[in-house]
Amino acid sequence: MIMKRQSSPSPTTQSGIELRSEKVRRLIGPIPQSLTRWGIAVIVIISLALLLVLIFVPFPYGHGESLLCHLL
Repeated sequence: MIMKRQSSPSPTTQSGIELRSEKVRRLIGPIPQSLTRWGIAVIVIISLALLLVLIFVPFPYGHGESLLCHLL
């Protein structure tokens, strides 16, 4: 396999050597923006759900007190 200098945006190391062949880059293609947006949205929703559970679920050693009750 012959290594070429970077001529288009592709995964490279700091020295500018391409890490994937032309066939692999063509097969993989760019990551769709909608997939990126939905992925970020899902991560945010899961994080908020976990935060809500943490705030409202009573702790077993807190005498039935939730984190929200403790902070207020």
